[in-house]
Amino acid sequence: MIRFIHCMKKRPELTTAEFREFWNSQEFTDLVNRMAEVTGAISIIKNLTFKIDLNTTLMEERGSEEPYDGILEVWLENASDLEKIQAGGDGEKLRSEMDSFQEKFVDFSASKRFFTEWTPVSGLG
Repeated sequence: MIRFIHCMKKRPELTTAEFREFWNSQEFTDLVNRMAEVTGAISIIKNLTFKIDLNTTLMEERGSEEPYDGILEVWLENASDLEKIQAGGDGEKLRSEMDSFQEKFVDFSASKRFFTEWTPVSGLG
């Protein structure tokens, strides 16, 4: 199993509420759903960071920076599905549309995106 993970920080001029408006918008949802269709993703998960005291405590315990504001995970069956993302046509057009939309609310320089190989822990799924 391959996962594409995009850890996103909000643009500095936006409030958390404004970031969440973009994140929860129908336009972003439609783009994510189209991504699932084009890539053959078996799952796409959108995560928003809780703004709670415990996150502040966790950050202070290790002297870390603020957590990401949102994390998008795209689950793919195998590495051959990566070609659908890299190849021209619908995948390339969709990546361009997604980038254009995310520019409105994501600070690309403070965000990270990468592929991982998912390995289940024995007995946990």
